[in-house]
Amino acid sequence: MICPSCGTKNNYYHRYCYYCGNKLLSQAETVDPQDKDKSGMLFDDLDKTLYSSFEDTELDYTEQVPLRRYRKSKPQNSSRRLINICIGIVLLALLGVSGYVLGDQLIKQNKKTDVPDLKITASTFVEAAIVDGKPVHRIIVNTSNGEEVEILGETYQVVNGKAEIVYDDAFLYSTFSEGNNNEQVEVALDITIYKEGFPEANERVEFILDTPLAPLTMIYPESDEILIEEDTCRIVFKVEPGSQVFINNDNFSDLVDSEGMFEKEFQVPEKPENIFKIRVSKKNYTERVHKLVLKRRGMEFPLTIDQSSPIEATGEWVKITGNTDPQAVLEVDLETRAEPEVDAETGNFTIYVKATHPGYTPCTITAHLEGKEDSVRQVVIERPTTAAYYTRRAWAVNYNQLKSNPDLHNGQIYVFEGTVTDIKSMGDKNMFTLDISKDSQSQQLVFVEYWGSISMQTGDKFRIFGNRWGNYEEMPRFLAKFIYPR
Repeated sequence: MICPSCGTKNNYYHRYCYYCGNKLLSQAETVDPQDKDKSGMLFDDLDKTLYSSFEDTELDYTEQVPLRRYRKSKPQNSSRRLINICIGIVLLALLGVSGYVLGDQLIKQNKKTDVPDLKITASTFVEAAIVDGKPVHRIIVNTSNGEEVEILGETYQVVNGKAEIVYDDAFLYSTFSEGNNNEQVEVALDITIYKEGFPEANERVEFILDTPLAPLTMIYPESDEILIEEDTCRIVFKVEPGSQVFINNDNFSDLVDSEGMFEKEFQVPEKPENIFKIRVSKKNYTERVHKLVLKRRGMEFPLTIDQSSPIEATGEWVKITGNTDPQAVLEVDLETRAEPEVDAETGNFTIYVKATHPGYTPCTITAHLEGKEDSVRQVVIERPTTAAYYTRRAWAVNYNQLKSNPDLHNGQIYVFEGTVTDIKSMGDKNMFTLDISKDSQSQQLVFVEYWGSISMQTGDKFRIFGNRWGNYEEMPRFLAKFIYPR
């Protein structure tokens, strides 16, 4: 059936147009179930049986509710423009409100007063070290705002964000060992950090402490190996008072004084290497063993001097005797009465040399033997004199002049004062360097040799009278006659 309104074709049972909803002009043809002309279907009886229960007498498919098609009317251009304007105004208003709120929050944040963090921040660190020859543990407390640190009942100031506390291992061992003899001791230290107006902060450090070695500070020789030119060497060191000291299994504990100083002169055999084993033991300490190697300069053939330096002379001439290879030829750097001669069978020799300066004069004797390296010995001749005579003839040191000219004023007596910077040798002959500069910014080092008993350490100050003889390693060299501590 054709809709007269919209021209849409409808089915025969429609009463209204399914597209536009207008009522159709003619009644739709209905199917009469009693129509005799209808032809039956093969399964009519079966359909009746199967679908009889689903029949709904209230629903009639031949009737249709009128359909209405509603079309949305198109808005006018002026209405659309008005809507767009309103939407834009609303968006601008939202943006403005949002900007105001955000700006206000930023301003309030900038004006907000910082609330102090009432908390002390701190961290701790522990390290083992050696200070003045003694094993120690260093406790380091780092804090950004702490002012004082308390540990074991003592208070320490924080400097540049750090407090450093050093404890001898011996002290820690005696404090925490609780009378046991274990080789290891557990140390626990409670640390409190303070700042005015802040609650205190607490830290705790724990570490295992091995039994410390017995303290031993070598004064001379400072190094473990040293070349010895003389027949003796003085060994000087410091230990804890009351320590037991053994050198090459000989007990020298009675030579340790009340301050723990030990000093003794030992004979050094003329061997390439001489080993001195020093053992130190003390209660609450582990025994310390220190090996010292004293070396002697070897010679391809012998050259020995019977006299020990300094060789005392009664006048200008002094007699020197010794022994060398019978085929050797001797050379002396001082004036002699005659050419030195060596006995062709025994190798014995006698030399007379002249010493013109009061005080000390060095003399070098060299033995030459074909095909072998020269053997060299240096002796020192002493012409006795009084302190008054000697010191009255002393000159002041012109350091730069003497340093630049090693042969200038050899034998002349000089006087100077200075501080010991390095000890080269202690024994029959003591050798050390002295800084005689009066300006702490620059050094003026001189080399001093002294025959006599003296106790010294680096940093000690002396006033010295001595003869100038050349240079040693570019330092003016002096053979000291009189030394006075300052």
